[in-house]
Amino acid sequence: MPAAPLITSTRMYDAAPAARAAWHALLGEGHRRAGLRVAFVEHGWPTPIGELWQRPGLCGVFMCGWPYARALRAGRAYAAVAAVAPAWPAYGGLARYRSEFLVREDTGWTRVEDALGSRYGWMVRDSQSGWNAPRRRLAAIARERGECGGRDGRDGGDGGDGGDGRGPRLFQESKGPYGNPRGLLQALRQEEIDLTALDGWYLDLLRVHDPAALAGIRTVGWTDWTPNPLLVSGPDVDPETTSRLSRVLLAMHEDAGGALLLRQAHVARFVAADPKSYEVLLDDEDAGHYPEIR
Repeated sequence: MPAAPLITSTRMYDAAPAARAAWHALLGEGHRRAGLRVAFVEHGWPTPIGELWQRPGLCGVFMCGWPYARALRAGRAYAAVAAVAPAWPAYGGLARYRSEFLVREDTGWTRVEDALGSRYGWMVRDSQSGWNAPRRRLAAIARERGECGGRDGRDGGDGGDGGDGRGPRLFQESKGPYGNPRGLLQALRQEEIDLTALDGWYLDLLRVHDPAALAGIRTVGWTDWTPNPLLVSGPDVDPETTSRLSRVLLAMHEDAGGALLLRQAHVARFVAADPKSYEVLLDDEDAGHYPEIR
């Protein structure tokens, strides 16, 4: 059977048309230098992003670190092409990111704890930044409330277990899936929800390319830093193809043309991705204590 055509997608970080154009120019040049013909596929909401990662011929496609780590543990061997060190100083030149908790400015809230008892909105359950990372941060709050009691009673509970085996209840309502970052921002602005958490790297791209999308919205907290989404090839792609693309991307910062494309995408450089570093996303002591955002 002939090999599937090589494809890629930058859906995860197409925060705005200019961001999408920058990613396509950068990765397209990487493919050209590696001597590969790789097609960019349109893949957007409402199609679940997990469907993309099941397609044959993936070559340098963005994949969320949590599903990547779970796939490796399950024996589906995606090959790491490269990770991205975003260009903003907060990233410290490292391939890392974190989620930001967001509220409307008119709430007056300045901490995640201020929003307890309100309405939480989440993106999808298979997202590190949109589900797993914020759930872990909220688990720490839930554990503290379980030990110390409720702060103000706005959630109608006492900070203990909800009585149904799903962990303590922190919010009046937990709503989702909203499917993508733009959907969550719209829900927050339209007062369908009062608190959410989104990928801080995506938000940094929005701040550059479409700051109006965040008007009236405030960050009130962050999750811990974790390895960020990486570029992968699918299990059916020839390892030498992956190696060629990886070598090219890791060297893009070494010449003027590549460096310019990196700057336009707000990337400091591509770095080698260590699959073992993503195992930390699976080490979850709070899974039994607070398995759901609620």
